[in-house]
This record gives sequence, structure tokens and C-alpha cells, in this order.
Amino acid sequence: MEAWRGVTVLVLWLSGGLGVGCGGEVQGEAEAWEETSSAMEEAALGGGVPQPCGRTPVLVGDLQPGLEGSRPEALVAVGSRLFYAADDGAAGRELWVTDGDDRTSRRVKDVRPGAAGSTPRFLTRVGGRLFFVADDGAHGPELWRSDGTPQGTVLVADLRPGAAGSAPDNLTQVGGRLYFTADDGVHGRELWSSDGTGAGTRLTQEFAPGPRSLFLDDLTDWNGRLALVAYGDTSVTLWVTEADSGTAKVYFRGPAQTVLVALTPAGRDRLFFLVDPGLGEADLWVTWGSPLFTFPLRRFPGDYPSELTPLGGAVYFTAGAEGFFGEPGDLFFGAELWRSDGSLLGTRRVKDVRPGPEGSLPSGLTALGGRLYFAADDGVHGRELWSTDGTSRGTVLVQDLEPGPQGSTPTALAATDGWLFLSASTAVRGREAWYSDGTPGRVQALRDIAPGGLGSNPRGFVRSGGAVFFVAAHPDQGEEPWALPFLPLSRCGRAVD
Repeated sequence: MEAWRGVTVLVLWLSGGLGVGCGGEVQGEAEAWEETSSAMEEAALGGGVPQPCGRTPVLVGDLQPGLEGSRPEALVAVGSRLFYAADDGAAGRELWVTDGDDRTSRRVKDVRPGAAGSTPRFLTRVGGRLFFVADDGAHGPELWRSDGTPQGTVLVADLRPGAAGSAPDNLTQVGGRLYFTADDGVHGRELWSSDGTGAGTRLTQEFAPGPRSLFLDDLTDWNGRLALVAYGDTSVTLWVTEADSGTAKVYFRGPAQTVLVALTPAGRDRLFFLVDPGLGEADLWVTWGSPLFTFPLRRFPGDYPSELTPLGGAVYFTAGAEGFFGEPGDLFFGAELWRSDGSLLGTRRVKDVRPGPEGSLPSGLTALGGRLYFAADDGVHGRELWSTDGTSRGTVLVQDLEPGPQGSTPTALAATDGWLFLSASTAVRGREAWYSDGTPGRVQALRDIAPGGLGSNPRGFVRSGGAVFFVAAHPDQGEEPWALPFLPLSRCGRAVD
């Protein structure tokens, strides 16, 4: 990966396009780019490495003209199509799709005719189809699927006949099937799974026989196994179900006051999670693939460790912050970045980015190319973009986008195909979209969507087809979907401005 990036930087420098991604900002630069770099890049890359083409995002569709906008939510890529829920002001909130190659938007289907809308939610990809929960006004909230066409958007199963619906929740793909919780009105809320057909939608496990229910939460794909938390009247348990056999085992059990959250797989055999035994503080636990090898690693004062993010065989997280009700955190280091490989000795603070009890408060943890990127405040540069390789020496400031103690406060970090997209705020541009290949000093700005210092508040960056899509607000159009061409270099010249 580093080799092709190096070639890209060299060719950009030779062509006068350094800092533009791939392709230039105007047509003349794009032509010069094609003439200068095409042969070299095709030889080095085979023409197949996607990257940003230019810096100008385009409006995908003004779905609801006016200041309010359609307020797109839950952008999910399925193949070359991008699905999301949006409200065009006439049909209510329904499912929309954008074809990633030509970037045209259309309503998939008016599931619930009229202004109320079916309110699609929990959009989840399984193979080449999208599953979601919607209410068509007759069956209540139930499980639906879509292939992006009106005829291919159908109710999967009416698990609870009537207007109440079974209200599926916690939609999670494991081994090619969709797992979720639902209440069919007979068994209470239990674990279900589906292959996308009515006949293939079945009750997978009944944790509380009869109409009683446990509270099932945090369904997680653990390398082909389903892990979940079950809260009962007398105990809280971590269950792991083998997707092939359906055999379920208890990996952890605690008393009823226990809080068990943040199930996070890392590597092939480790599952990390947090346990609060009722003290208001959480322990980091790990299981190495067996109930016998499930144990606590460390207790953290103050707020629960947050943003558990896998990278390689380890998990990274923020710990040491003050609790929600003012409980003291780490009195010496404050909130800083931690790392655990699942061993006692391997659970450690990565670096004291901001010495003292205030801490740097890392957030937005995102893995990219063997490194972790995050926002942090070192007390000098303000809140800016940092990265780490897991060592103190390898934890560095990527770029000071807004010099001074305020910082640019990066948010909405997302990694795709070796590139990092983010939202950052500067005094001149307001909050707008940026991207980077991760190299220190090479965080590039996309062209402003909102003029001047107003800011468009971009978020939800998702790669689909030949573009990276995101939600942003123009002051005259409100929140709508936008796209940036993201293609192999051999095709960039035809996509830039």
C-alpha cells in the first residue's frame, strides 16, 4: 500500500497536482493530469486503486426542495447501490436508493402511501440485499427486504399479525443469515433469524419459555458466531451461539444489577466486553473463545471505557474520563487512549497525549491501514487529528488544521480503501469535509458545500459504487445526500470537475 501512495505523491508533484487527490480541480488540470501521469500510474497500479477524484462533491438529489431538506439517515451500501431513509415532503419518510455509478436518487417504494411514511430503520446489509424494519400501516413494524427495485421490496414475514407488529430490533448479519429480536405476541421478545424468505424466518432460541421475555441486547457477529447479552430478573448473561449448529453456551454470568455492554471482537479468537457489577465503574473483560478462558483485565475509574475499536488482534479505547454524575476518573492522567491484546500485561495506556488529570479525551477511533486515527486535544494544538501504531513513539499529530488552542474538532471519521474521510471545523471554512491518506501533513479539504464560514456539517461517509457518499447541509437546500467521485486513477480524468 505504501508503494502506490509513494508513486501517487511523486506523480502529483511532477504534474503540479500535489494535494488534490487524483485529478485536478478544473478541467485543464485534469487534462494535464491525464497526459502526465496516466502511463506511470497505470504501470504502477494497474489502474485499479480507488482514490478521490478531485475535491468537489456533487449534490445527489434535492429530494425535498427548501431549507429543511430530506434529512437522509442510515446510509448503507449494498453492492453499487446506496440505501437510506429520507423524507421528500410528500410521501413521508421512506426508503431511497442511489445508484453509485450514475448517482441518481429515487424512492425505492412507497411502502406506506400517504404523508405518514413507513419510517424505515435499522438498515442492514446481508449479502446482496438490504433488510430493514418498516411499518406499512397494516402490519405494524415488521421485517422487510429490498434489492433496490419496487417489486423486490417486500415484507419478509408478518411475525405478529395486526397493527402492533413484532418490532424487530438489533438486526445483525452472521454467517449469511440475519439475526434479530422480535415479539410475535406468543413467545415474548426472543431471538429470530431469517434467510430473507417467510419460510426461512424462524424462532432461533427461546431464552424465557412462554410469553415472558428477557431483554436481549448487543447482538454481535463474532467470526461466524452470534454473541448477545440477556438481562433477566436474577442474572445477566453473555451467550454465544454457533451459527451452524445453533448450540448456545453461557460465557459469563453476573447478578441482576450487572451492566454488560460493548461486545467487540478482535482478531480471530478474542471478544472484549465491559462489565459494571453495579458500582458505576466498568471492568474490561475478554474471552479467548471458551467460557473457561473468560476473565477480567482491568477496572477503570470514572466513566465506562468508550469507543472500543478493533485493530489487528487488539482493541483500542478511551478510558479515565470523569463519570456522568461527576465520579472521578483517572486523577493523574485523565481520559487517554488505551490498548489491550487480551492479556493483563498487554492492557496499557498507549500515550499520555495531554499530561495531567484533564487528559486528551480521544474520540472518533477509526482503524485504517494498520494504524488507528482519532481526535484528541494535547492542550497545545486544540482538538485535532492524531494517529497511532499502538506505541507511544508512534502516536503522532497528523495535522493541525486550525492552529491555536481551539482546534478543528474532527468528527465523523470513516475509512475506505486506504483513505480517511472526516468532518472538521475551521474559522475560515466552518465545518466541512476533509480527506487524507493518513500521511502526516496531508489532510486535504473538499470544496465547501456551505459558503464561507457557515459549514455544512458533513457526516456518514460511505463508499458505494464509484463514489463516497455523505450527508451535508447547504443553507438553501437543507440536509441532502452528496457524493465525491472515488475511482481507480485510470477513470478519474472523466470524473473530476
